[in-house]
Amino acid sequence: PITMIFRCFRIAVHPSKLILAAMAMLLIYLGGTVLDKIWPGGVVPGELALYAAARETIDPARSFAQAREEARKEAVARYQRLLEEAGNRDGSFRDIRNSLRKRRDEAVKAAIERYQATARQLEEQTAEAPEDKKAEARARRDEQLREAAQQRDAQIKAAYASASQDYRRAREARGIGRFEHFIAQQVGQLNAIIATIREGRWLGRHGVIEKIVAFFTIGPVWAIRHHPVFFTVFFLMFLSIWAIFGGAISRIAAVHIARDEKISIRQALRFSTSKFLSFFSAPIIPLLIVVAVGLLVAVGGLITNIPFIGPIVVGVFFFLALIAGFVMTLVILGLVGGFNLMYPTIAVEGSDSFDAISRSFSYLYARPWRLAFYTAIAVVYGALCYTFIRYFLDLMLMLTHFFSGLLVFVRSSSGDPLWNMLWPGPVLTQRLAYTPDYFSLGLGESIGSFFLWVWVHLLATLLGGFAISFYFVAGTVIYYLMRKEVDATEYDDVSLEQGEEDFSEALPTATPQPAPAASAPAG
Repeated sequence: PITMIFRCFRIAVHPSKLILAAMAMLLIYLGGTVLDKIWPGGVVPGELALYAAARETIDPARSFAQAREEARKEAVARYQRLLEEAGNRDGSFRDIRNSLRKRRDEAVKAAIERYQATARQLEEQTAEAPEDKKAEARARRDEQLREAAQQRDAQIKAAYASASQDYRRAREARGIGRFEHFIAQQVGQLNAIIATIREGRWLGRHGVIEKIVAFFTIGPVWAIRHHPVFFTVFFLMFLSIWAIFGGAISRIAAVHIARDEKISIRQALRFSTSKFLSFFSAPIIPLLIVVAVGLLVAVGGLITNIPFIGPIVVGVFFFLALIAGFVMTLVILGLVGGFNLMYPTIAVEGSDSFDAISRSFSYLYARPWRLAFYTAIAVVYGALCYTFIRYFLDLMLMLTHFFSGLLVFVRSSSGDPLWNMLWPGPVLTQRLAYTPDYFSLGLGESIGSFFLWVWVHLLATLLGGFAISFYFVAGTVIYYLMRKEVDATEYDDVSLEQGEEDFSEALPTATPQPAPAASAPAG
């Protein structure tokens, strides 16, 4: 049965699932970006790195607060300094941008003027040289002109690089969006997990287990503790998108695995929207249970404030708090360990959120090691498949970048090859996603670079779409395996909704044979 997990790649790369996953990614990204734009304030540069470093200290909360405040003061001072350099202390970010461009253009002009002055001086020296030494003077002039041209080009590049760096720092000092900062951290952690799996470093420091723990503890805990309102709104938006598109992917995978048939995107979305409340509430209900039980324990703790008798009563009935803690622990472990089975339960059985919670908890606690074993196999296999697709896309983009820019000889204003400025390519960036340096490009170049960025990131979105598709497909496969192990239910047992394709017509059916005629009794 475990070989079913190795069908996940073939099922996950089906276009319908990739399209749904890519749509989910785009909607989540757009939603988070809009929240960043409309939400006041932001985070300081490197706030999550400061939080991760503070976790290693004796007093994490105090250390992080001090480090964040120092970083905030430094960012504000840098921004004010840039405004003063722009000549308007109460100005806007546009003033800083214009000032940086003006300073860059002045540095470029000065480099060109120095080169021209050097060229005139060398020409005069060559003209004054004796006739018998004219050839030697010309050779020396050409050599010095080449050196001066190299210095001029280096100074122009330095001016553009310095201005671009100051521009990025100014944007960071103005404030980074919470979603932008969070998603950059999580993507980096995900890439680190894939890299450690590929290298085979599972245990120990900087191993797979440590990276997975960091993925679920650093970014999410920082979000909940230090930006709770923003990320509560974002979580509800994320869960809504996840419920619709994740439920649709799970539904397609459920029918595909059980009946080896493919339903359309429209049918899958109709199913997920009809079960939206079930998909949406399945992971929330356990959290609400934990909060409700925790609040009861907190209310009971108020009795401790009663003089003399309060501590005695709390001490006598403290076993109730321990029972409540036991229940909360079971629920949290069930949610963490069984979350991957909740959406497949609804997709396969056509049931509600309570059935999803019941089955996921039941399968987890009935066969925990079996579930952990299936999950580990799926993680390793998924990482290998992800790595293969990533290298495939890298090679594809490298070939495209090389041949597309092979005959582009024009250079940008900074002196760098124009094609590399329009699209750095995976060789220079070492990643699929990148940020164009619009600050160093003209208007037409910026527009062209933007369209290149759109096409490359749509391709990168397919890589993320595969990861999402594989996650739901693997979860559905594991659900079928666990259901077979615990409930002895066959793999082809899947609930079909009214209005879906009549799969019974596609499946061979046995023709009933007439019963044999009853023979007369002997004698």
